[in-house]
Amino acid sequence: MRLGVLTDIHHCPPGSPPGGWHNPHHFDDALDRLRTSLAWLEGQRVDRLAVLGDLTHFGDETSLGEVLAVLGASSLPTWILTGNHDLNPDHTALAAALDAGKHANVRSIEGKQEAFGPDWLVVGLGMERGTNGAGFSAAGLAMGSWADTPAIVVSHFPLLSTAAEVKGAGLKYAGDLVNGAEIESALLARTAPTIAISGHLHVRHAMAKGAILQASCAAQIESLFEATVFEFGDWGDGRISWSSTSMQNVSDGTLPVLSEREQRWSWDGAGWVPAAGA
Repeated sequence: MRLGVLTDIHHCPPGSPPGGWHNPHHFDDALDRLRTSLAWLEGQRVDRLAVLGDLTHFGDETSLGEVLAVLGASSLPTWILTGNHDLNPDHTALAAALDAGKHANVRSIEGKQEAFGPDWLVVGLGMERGTNGAGFSAAGLAMGSWADTPAIVVSHFPLLSTAAEVKGAGLKYAGDLVNGAEIESALLARTAPTIAISGHLHVRHAMAKGAILQASCAAQIESLFEATVFEFGDWGDGRISWSSTSMQNVSDGTLPVLSEREQRWSWDGAGWVPAAGA
């Protein structure tokens, strides 16, 4: 099974002021880059696409509708998540837009669990703003009966903090989930492995901690302009691989890279280890 991942599209209205994080945001061609990415992923024959939040920069209804229209015009069945930028000004805007039913191939995965092939369960985490605007929490991790099932958990924020690694590389750090430690503990207590896939940081990074393998994907809106394809085979071989590819020329400036673009990992029964050739 092949899962395509895009994150941090940050589409906004024409004439919006310049922005940036590690590198300048390329607002003017965000939708064209998204179309290029979708066409490329279709060519990669992914079974499904996951878009991990920050579809918009300002959370405005027009920008959200335009992103959903592009996704809806694709042939790819698509799971979608809310990012922190999508919560302004109305945290219900994404759900309302999807409820309108205009795009049959696009649906929310927040707070839901869906099978992905015969061996994997995909779990989607939603976003909630903290009390009095203090940070963000992930919602929807209700494990119930899947404690013994290999799981792919998709979220906007990383579930494992990478603050030390990102700051140590001289990069900006966009913060952790308020309830990140709670989620980490719950996943580490599982008897089965988890791969956690996220965006938010605009950094390409991979790390493992116990039963959790975390893949942080780079942004669409700024260099590295990446799309990522994950390969999930039969769970019997205990192997996962993924590859990240830039959708346009990488800009001069900061390279938000902490891991190689090609990743291969194996589950040894107790934890994740880099596989041969990684």
